[in-house]
Amino acid sequence: MAPRQLTLPRLQVPEVPSEVAMAFGVDQEPPEASEAGSAASRRYSPGTIIRDATSWITGRGRTPRAPPKGRVSVNPIVRAATDAKMHTAQELQEQAAGKEAAQADERTRVVYIDQAQQRESGRAFESNRVVTSKYNIITFLPIFLFEMFSRVAYLYFLLQARRGTFCLQAGLSWWSVISPFSGYGSTAALVFVLAVAAVKAIWEDVKRHHEDKRMNTSITHRVNPDGSVSDIPWTEVEVGNVIMVHDDELFPADLMCLYSNLAENVCFIKTTNLDGETNLKIRKPVDLKGIQLGPEEHEKETPPDAKYLQQTMELQLTLTAEDANKNLHKFRGKAQISDQRLADTPQGGSSGQNGAAGVPMVEVPVTMNEMLLRGCMLKNSGFITGLVVYTGKETRIQMNAAKTPLKVGSFDRFLNLQIALVIAMQLAMCLFCAIANYIWIQKEGSKHYYLALNVYVEGNWENPLAQICLTFLTFWILLSYLVPISLFVTLEIVKFWQGFVFINFDRDMRDPKTREWARCRNSNLNEDLGKIEYIFSDKTGTLTSNEMQLRQIAVKGVAYGSSEMRLEEHSERTGLAALRLFDQRLYKAAAKVQRSSSWSGLITAGGSRRDVMAHPNSYPNLDSQGSLGIADEAEQSGVGSGLASGGSGGQRNDWEEGSTALGHHLIDFWTNICLCQSLIIEKNPEGPDTLPFVYQGPSPDEIALVDAARQMGFEFKQRTQSSITLNMLGQEVTYEVLNVMEYTSDRGCMSVIARSPDGTIRVFCKGSDAKVMMKVREDTPEELVENTNANLHFFAKQGLRTLVIGTKIIGDEEYQEWDQRYQEAASSFVDRDEKLDALGKEIEQGLELIGVTAIEDKLQDGVPAAIQTLLDASIRVWMITGDKQETAINIAVSCALVKNPDEVMVLNVDDKSETAKADADAMLDKFLRQVAGMYQAEMGVKLQPSAEAAPVAAVVSIPADWQQAELAVDGPSLTVVLGDDDLRHKLAVLAAHCSGVVVSRSSPSQKAAIVKMMTKYEMWKAAGTRRGLSRWYARHKRRLQGKMLSIGDGANDVAMLQTADVGIGIMGKEGRQAVNNSDYAIAQFRYLVPLLLVHGNLSYYRLARLIKYSFYKNITFAFVLFYYQFYNGFSGQALVDSITAAVFNVVFTSLPILLFSILDRPVKNLRALIRYPKLYDKRNSRSLTTMSFWKTGVLLGVVHGAVCFFIPYYSLATSGKHNVTDIYSLGKIAFVALLGTVTLEVALVARYWTWLFGVLTVLSYVLVYPYLVIFPLAELGVGFYDPTNIGVSDEVLASATFWLVILVCYIITFGMRFAERTADWAFRPQDSFILSEKERKDGLMQDLSAPTRKRLAALGAVRARSSSRSAFGDLERGEELSSGEVPPLRAQFGGSPQVSGEVALDEGGDTFDSGALELTPGSQLQQRSVGGVRGWEGLAADPRQLSVGSRSGSAVRFVSHVRSESGSQYPLH
Repeated sequence: MAPRQLTLPRLQVPEVPSEVAMAFGVDQEPPEASEAGSAASRRYSPGTIIRDATSWITGRGRTPRAPPKGRVSVNPIVRAATDAKMHTAQELQEQAAGKEAAQADERTRVVYIDQAQQRESGRAFESNRVVTSKYNIITFLPIFLFEMFSRVAYLYFLLQARRGTFCLQAGLSWWSVISPFSGYGSTAALVFVLAVAAVKAIWEDVKRHHEDKRMNTSITHRVNPDGSVSDIPWTEVEVGNVIMVHDDELFPADLMCLYSNLAENVCFIKTTNLDGETNLKIRKPVDLKGIQLGPEEHEKETPPDAKYLQQTMELQLTLTAEDANKNLHKFRGKAQISDQRLADTPQGGSSGQNGAAGVPMVEVPVTMNEMLLRGCMLKNSGFITGLVVYTGKETRIQMNAAKTPLKVGSFDRFLNLQIALVIAMQLAMCLFCAIANYIWIQKEGSKHYYLALNVYVEGNWENPLAQICLTFLTFWILLSYLVPISLFVTLEIVKFWQGFVFINFDRDMRDPKTREWARCRNSNLNEDLGKIEYIFSDKTGTLTSNEMQLRQIAVKGVAYGSSEMRLEEHSERTGLAALRLFDQRLYKAAAKVQRSSSWSGLITAGGSRRDVMAHPNSYPNLDSQGSLGIADEAEQSGVGSGLASGGSGGQRNDWEEGSTALGHHLIDFWTNICLCQSLIIEKNPEGPDTLPFVYQGPSPDEIALVDAARQMGFEFKQRTQSSITLNMLGQEVTYEVLNVMEYTSDRGCMSVIARSPDGTIRVFCKGSDAKVMMKVREDTPEELVENTNANLHFFAKQGLRTLVIGTKIIGDEEYQEWDQRYQEAASSFVDRDEKLDALGKEIEQGLELIGVTAIEDKLQDGVPAAIQTLLDASIRVWMITGDKQETAINIAVSCALVKNPDEVMVLNVDDKSETAKADADAMLDKFLRQVAGMYQAEMGVKLQPSAEAAPVAAVVSIPADWQQAELAVDGPSLTVVLGDDDLRHKLAVLAAHCSGVVVSRSSPSQKAAIVKMMTKYEMWKAAGTRRGLSRWYARHKRRLQGKMLSIGDGANDVAMLQTADVGIGIMGKEGRQAVNNSDYAIAQFRYLVPLLLVHGNLSYYRLARLIKYSFYKNITFAFVLFYYQFYNGFSGQALVDSITAAVFNVVFTSLPILLFSILDRPVKNLRALIRYPKLYDKRNSRSLTTMSFWKTGVLLGVVHGAVCFFIPYYSLATSGKHNVTDIYSLGKIAFVALLGTVTLEVALVARYWTWLFGVLTVLSYVLVYPYLVIFPLAELGVGFYDPTNIGVSDEVLASATFWLVILVCYIITFGMRFAERTADWAFRPQDSFILSEKERKDGLMQDLSAPTRKRLAALGAVRARSSSRSAFGDLERGEELSSGEVPPLRAQFGGSPQVSGEVALDEGGDTFDSGALELTPGSQLQQRSVGGVRGWEGLAADPRQLSVGSRSGSAVRFVSHVRSESGSQYPLH
């Protein structure tokens, strides 16, 4: 078959400097040579790439289907190929102009297709294996030990392990001269702690290894030299391999495209993993100068024939490329083709260059337009083959990935400071005791001759300094119990259990479709899940599923359809039946006009006449119908048109039987939809049983619109080189497409100029309202403009993506004059895009406003409910995306992040403008004053300083929990702001008081920079004007409080995930990069709610109490030993032996607190933590602060230690049969009293008792008595006589004094704590106390209001209730009201608010939960308390006082309790 010839206009390309051309291996022709002769006789050299070849000639001997001679193609694929080549030419021009000149010493690499030649080159490249794990067998020990000993606690125990200058406890304990204990316990404790931590670290890293293995063992297809294809894992991909990639597969490495199976020599890729954008990008194979690697276009097949793949492997191609770098947008390289087949091609044969042995050779440039980067996905292209250029760590996506940071949990940071303070206290106590010992020896010891203290031996040193120093070491070992090493064992175990059992196997976080469980990859951060203050979320694949569906339309200012209608779920309905389902009015109008006499003319004309199309509405009165010439349209069946006839009594309205005008406008609307698009038609991969073909294209919006049009009878049926065929309700019509002006972000719209069968030329335009509304004719009736704006607002409030439709008719002469200028601009290389945009804007002016489309970008299940719940939990949510701003704001509205889209502050500046910084500064000041004004108006206060004089200072003075504004920022503006410290600070101040922030068009680095910006701001605000140590401590406290969380699903989110305190990866469709670099992984965004509100809350609650209790029990024990020193001359004598001291921590007190930290919970029903999101707010939490730690963990231990020592000491009796006056008896009594005290403490603070916890708590205390009896016998059994134990327990347990003393100790210690806890519950109740009381009385999941049940059902916390069942059942017992019980619901069609029982209804019909009421300012809910027992009768308050809370401050009341909180839509409800 003879190749078709293509004659296209030449580009006007400026000359390129010869040195730049030679850098790319090209040799330019003299200017005069390029002007001489025709295109057919022109001599092609490599230099023509810069001028002619780069503009339009496709190469490889495959000639595209030519558009009409001399015209720009209107076929989408041909146009894509043209654009790809134009982009290549533009890059070359930039390089020629010196904008990207290569450095003289630039490093390069040479890649050969011939593997033998590649191996002979001798250069080794990176493996394609990618590793995100932290350890391997060799590096584990040094890295692990470094991580462990970077913590103060582990360093503390390390600095006690060897004899030497810094002797350690484990080593010192073996020095019997100074040690009061044996060395076995200390050494074993340190080793055990490190072993447990090591097991946990290994377990977590094994998970990372599994994720790496899953990615590295993914299968790709390598082309062998004989043309066969082998499936290999990604790890076996090497530089120089030729790889075949099919549709919907990821590229395993950075490839240079050699062949595309798609017509017109291009391919489409999805780059969501790189930049977050969902639209498809165009790439093209390298220009092979006519060498054909595949069949003719009409013979293409998938999979390809082996002979064509063998031709690829026989290609003698050598690529010289720049060395690996991070640039995602630029690539510099040249491909040298030396092949005999060049002599048979018109381009290669005329090159005039020969290589070795006279083989023709040509060199062509390679840019990013020929590169396919790892992580991107091939779409709608069949398959491609590509040459591997970069692998593994040298791929662009990996070079842009930051190194996995070492993240430390906030409690670890908290413990670092507290342990340092405790160690300082220990140092002071040891120094005090050492000096006191020396003074006692000098003053009192000498009086006791039997001590022989005047004889200086080991342990009694003559040198005062030596005596003090060595005695100091004795007390250092004795008081080492002040820092509980058992805490760190328990912490590791508890965190491991929380992460790898509770989180990993939470059924509520298991995806029902993929069956994926949640994954904890870094359990060190469990407590931080309960302290999140900011969430930075990606959009595509994280909030949305990227599935577009048409929901509503508006025609001439009237909305049709319903946002609840799911037309795609009724695929059996097509044509008029589907249109009837969508909206009856549209059906009647379409059916009526289809039967009318004007139907054929209406279709062949491409739409209505100019005057009908210009009419401002689709329901004209009779006079208007007559003037428009449509009143007399008769149905072809002979039935009247149905228009109103004379006579007042029998007159019928036009809309009752279908508006004739609406029918005409409907044809205008759907014709625009079907013509103004860039879709291609492909066979349905699922088979013809459903649909014979499907639409594919770069815009999912276009696919949704054209799919919906097809279902409703308006079908885009065929596309040829220059025409489009439609099927309009059964009648086929073909339009000649004359020009296509593609959508760009600057233009904001797409336009198509087409000629209808009757010769009418129309401009069809579709785009954003901001752009298209500016193009409608100036005399458009104000009524139509207002109605359309109302439609846009109505759709936007529902979170729908809107596009405005406009059409106009143009004359033939006007078009011909414009088209001539358009073709000249398209042939120009200088400012081509600017010229085309200007001409497009010119022809688009004066559009007739037709209507609006409303598309739903389908959110993931439960996203709006999840974001609402997070906002109610006082978490600030940001949405950061690479998508366009209009789309981002629409999605923010859909997911309830933005409440008032019309009031969003939009920060957009031109980053290329010289006044960009000044413009951004002015806008930020304006917005800051606006926020200050909102706060003053709402709260009725006046800020000082004034917002006019100092807007930043005024907004900073606003309380942090006030967040009412909403902000949108685009990427270019963010570039300007982030580049200036003052602007960055202003943006942070503004954003901190916004309830929702939307960032669009952002790059991966900007996502990370935003997280850093807000972290830095919060630190600055916490420090304030403090200086020195006070400033450091304020910043330290802030670092422990609100945490930053990032969540995303793509590789473009990795930097943001790693920068944030907590990174959450979504296990979506865009690869595993986000998951592999995250701390936690979940399958859907809504699972973030249980992860934070349940697991985060519980982890924080349990670990905080574990820390305080662990210090409390150890400090109590240590102070018992310390108090005894006042009565033994500060000699360092211990009251108990080392074994008993060891079992105190390891056996008797370890299991209760371990089970407490794993099982305890503030409420029995954990779903209540989701129902009452306000419980999450930790800003006013007293759970674990420095003050509460020293009060509960230290001071309480000091007091209880005093009780457990002094009462036994002063109660020792010398009378009676059993004498317990010796030191060892005192030690046993104090030990039992101490053990009972600390056991009662953990029992007192426990809120959720299980039989296991109860049994082990009782056993941990009861077992001390058999221990006291059996342990001495065991010592005797092994032949060891221990005077501290033998016979002592028998006397102690037989003494009545012992039982009385320990009873008194328990009464005092437990009584003190019980009284304190009672006072807290009665007068200072926490939210969890109140809920616990309500749970015991009524349960927490009963009487769910309608909005609460809906929210919880969306989150999967409860079952969705059918309309026939009640929402007011007892969910904890699985019960619901019987069908005969009717809940108090508002009437369907209006009616006044009512109250039934305990449930009040607002004017919107929302019911209120009886357990949590929000009062409007000024309302009163009286305390009803009898005898100190609080009742719940006050819930039956006047319903007029109850209201749904906004995000403003309000009082949340639970009967007799009041606490100040920032209100929310679901305040504890």
